[in-house]
Amino acid sequence: MIQSISRGAVAAALVASAASMQANAQAVTLAGGARMYGGDDGESALMVAVRTEFPVGTSALVEFASSVSDVPEPTRSAVRSVFEAQVQLPIPLGEVLTPYFGAGAGIGNVNRVSTSDDGGWKGVLSASAGVRVAVAEQLGVVVDARVRGIGTEFRGSHTDLTVGLRYQLNRPDRPRFRGAPR
Repeated sequence: MIQSISRGAVAAALVASAASMQANAQAVTLAGGARMYGGDDGESALMVAVRTEFPVGTSALVEFASSVSDVPEPTRSAVRSVFEAQVQLPIPLGEVLTPYFGAGAGIGNVNRVSTSDDGGWKGVLSASAGVRVAVAEQLGVVVDARVRGIGTEFRGSHTDLTVGLRYQLNRPDRPRFRGAPR
């Protein structure tokens, strides 16, 4: 299952990067990590995400993201995939570190456990916090945490913890890039 997720993530990254270059995107991130599900059992699953950043004015970003994960058990009602948009506010700390926080909404696919279960596509609200770290001119690392609530009752809530490789699409006008838009 994870192999098909990995192949899908690579294909999605290629499509996202090609589309992003045409749409004046600032950067693309391919991330992987753990999706930790709410509840007392502490279950988690591997997940991958593709995220594309677009600058908004001089002090904000809009990030479009998609992520997929394995479901830990077939008997558990859990989110398999999420498509969301977030508004993020970066806080540049020099040339290398850019912490950020954000909030957003989207849709998530909840697996159906039984015929009486209301699985399928549900609304998602999310909050994130993380840091972008410059490594080279156009490359960086992103460490990110996202909390999501599913539906109006926040059933199926989960937290994603990821580390990703960020590629800035346009060469910066100086030797290093900042995570914040210009």
